[in-house]
Amino acid sequence: MAAASGKKKEKVMIIVNNAGFGEAMAAALKKDDYENVFVVSHGAEGLKSMYDILPHLILLDVTLPGLDGYQILEKKMAEKLLAKIPIFLLSTEGVPINMQKVPTGSVVEFIMALHADPAEIVTKVDRHFSHEASSAESPQAAPAAAGGAKKKLLWIEDDKLIGTILSKKFLTSGFDLFHAKNGEEALEALKTSIPDVIAVDLILPGMSGFEILTQMNLDERIRKIPKMVLSNLSKPADIEKARSLGAQKFLVKAATSLDQIVAEVRSMIK
Repeated sequence: MAAASGKKKEKVMIIVNNAGFGEAMAAALKKDDYENVFVVSHGAEGLKSMYDILPHLILLDVTLPGLDGYQILEKKMAEKLLAKIPIFLLSTEGVPINMQKVPTGSVVEFIMALHADPAEIVTKVDRHFSHEASSAESPQAAPAAAGGAKKKLLWIEDDKLIGTILSKKFLTSGFDLFHAKNGEEALEALKTSIPDVIAVDLILPGMSGFEILTQMNLDERIRKIPKMVLSNLSKPADIEKARSLGAQKFLVKAATSLDQIVAEVRSMIK
């Protein structure tokens, strides 16, 4: 996976709370021929090191001593010298990312996985720098329907930031996406168009995700469509209730990477 010119010169800074993960991430990058990798485990130290190193990319944990990831983002965006440095925001310990605390335009990639794989993150770093990846690592297009048409996905999510990020991910992965902001909008769309798969959040304005699933079960045309819950609720009772209402899969947003979400949606399409 090394670049044709040999060593990769981009400077990558890793600011993470978990020293073991930081070391594993640095080792994976160096194995992939990144020469300039820097690891910091303290928020204030990480912010200071940005000025000294001026990295080309920062992998930033949301949970840090001193200054947390959100505080670093806010301070970084206020400094002209640092503002344009791209950020991959990480949550690798099951801590949900609070999208309300993420300044607009401050993050280019969100990585939300309870057990993040450094090799998968390296692939994202390569993709960010336009380094050629092997075909085995290239994202697959969504399966096409008969006649070559894209598979239709109805996704119900009201959060603006994650809506923008994940909508882009679904579209670039080859889906024909309809993104509804609430239950009423989704049910109205279902009157005229039947999707191949449905993904729904549980906490929504107006109708909850549970109520939406209940309404869908009343419509014979929609009842058998594969459904996924994509929410930050994770209590066993919530999961059991969603499954009893017809959800085949239940993913916790904060503990699942964007690539994993797309892969799970894709796996539901026959």
